Amino acid sequence: MIQIKRDNLDELANEHYENLKDEISDKFPKYLKYSIKEILTSKPNKLKNIANATNQNNFEFMLSEYKTFTNKKKIKYNAYELAKKLNVNVCPYCNRNYTFTVINEINNEREEELTRPEFDHFISKKEYPILALSFYNLIPSCHICNSTLKGESQIELLNPYLDNFDKKAKFSLKLIDSTFYHSIYGFEIELKENNSKDKKTKNTISTFRLKELYQNHKDIILELIQKNVTYDDSYIDELFKTYEGTLFKNREDVITHIVSNYVSEDEIEKRPLSKLIKDISKDLGLIGE
Repeated sequence: MIQIKRDNLDELANEHYENLKDEISDKFPKYLKYSIKEILTSKPNKLKNIANATNQNNFEFMLSEYKTFTNKKKIKYNAYELAKKLNVNVCPYCNRNYTFTVINEINNEREEELTRPEFDHFISKKEYPILALSFYNLIPSCHICNSTLKGESQIELLNPYLDNFDKKAKFSLKLIDSTFYHSIYGFEIELKENNSKDKKTKNTISTFRLKELYQNHKDIILELIQKNVTYDDSYIDELFKTYEGTLFKNREDVITHIVSNYVSEDEIEKRPLSKLIKDISKDLGLIGE
């Protein structure tokens, strides 16, 4: 799970509120403990408090409002517009699948929504309908993670708006025999939490079946193992020296070129499998710790 980092998240949350308040305010019960703005914009740590302090029977209408929000035919602000603004292009739960938002402009008056990520309700909208449209309860994600694996489960997980999985767990190589240089059967991909007592990280790995799913990417790791042999330090230094200022601005750019993916913590959200490749590249010594 990769953390969703945006400098303007609070600004987007407020825009989300401004775009929805007029449509839902008349339906809200009077004398609420929390304002509509708090319900729609509060950070993840406060959302559960809001839900637990409120009678959920009064908010079944929010499920219908969410369904309207996700409707392609809704002309004004909808789920496609939110997904476009968030610009989360790789599923933060698995870092395996692209989640591009594609909206085609047909003419100056109308756009055609083609595809977007699904929105997982980190806190179940079925159990807590009051949070069905809360900005920080909507996690852009792929279909496999949202609908197939997580569903309505309320087991404690890492939250993409709060937690950095890259700091919580690490991929590594487990060599089985000497064929690991040319065969995917010569090694395994391991994924371990950094702290064995960290239940949220353990639950996240288990819920999204990350250990099992990532075994399907051993061909990528085999290529990394082979590149680690063919691109030794002297060759990497030579490439950097030859193309510095033209193709590469630093040595990390050379590594990115070699492994065909991002290897810095700040960029692993940009392409699928980036964390896997970053961690195994460190394990192999292609990049430093």
